[in-house]
Amino acid sequence: MKKKKNDLLRNILIFLVPVVLCVGGYFIYDNFIKEQGIPSVNKLIKEKKEEGFPKEEVPVEPVYENPLPGYRNQYGNQYIMGHLQIPNLNIDTLVTRANNNEYYLNYNLYGQWDGLGVPFFDYRNQNLNTDKQINIYGHNTQKPEFYDQLPFTNLEAYMDEEIFKNYKDVYLSIDERKVHYEVVATKIIDPSNNEHMKILFTGDADYLQHVNKLLSGTTYKSDNANFTASDRMLVLQVCHYNPMGSYLLIICKEVK
Repeated sequence: MKKKKNDLLRNILIFLVPVVLCVGGYFIYDNFIKEQGIPSVNKLIKEKKEEGFPKEEVPVEPVYENPLPGYRNQYGNQYIMGHLQIPNLNIDTLVTRANNNEYYLNYNLYGQWDGLGVPFFDYRNQNLNTDKQINIYGHNTQKPEFYDQLPFTNLEAYMDEEIFKNYKDVYLSIDERKVHYEVVATKIIDPSNNEHMKILFTGDADYLQHVNKLLSGTTYKSDNANFTASDRMLVLQVCHYNPMGSYLLIICKEVK
């Protein structure tokens, strides 16, 4: 009888130990990501610091040659509405727009189902040339095999203060022109905080009140984060893992 009990206990342990190790390993890795950051982003930050923050600029051409029709033909996708570049962080991606904010979470540039999705404009941004605030959303990842396929993962680099201070240039090509933005703030928000989702305004006073709310509680904020009623804003949103379930916002101001 005693032997049977020992055998049963041994069998339970044999079953439980791998489970505990797997579950424990998951939480250790999850905690590592939250506390230490994403390894590929950490590598990018380290390289930039070791190189002395070299800068690569994308000039805004005097005569603009719109690249978007060529991309639309290449992918057979008329919903490609922009080309976003942050050269110093290796971000170079096309941006789509559907008639909702769900479709391109799970579809690629060819219109095929793809869980990685593709960066997309808020569907309410119907006039990218004049809208006061433009929002672009993109996926993040904790899985190393997807790092190179999700360009917005590198936005995590802005959580390093030196990266924030040194790499502010953001370029957005739309049909009408190439727009130069400057990163002016970073902010981590809880999903219940949706101030950045307000992109339609009743007037200048409403817009400036919104800007003041959005720029409160930022992680980093530059001296140039003062907006007038004529200043246009670009907000880049990506999922964030510290704390889990939060979002990272990169807030940009158009350079005039």
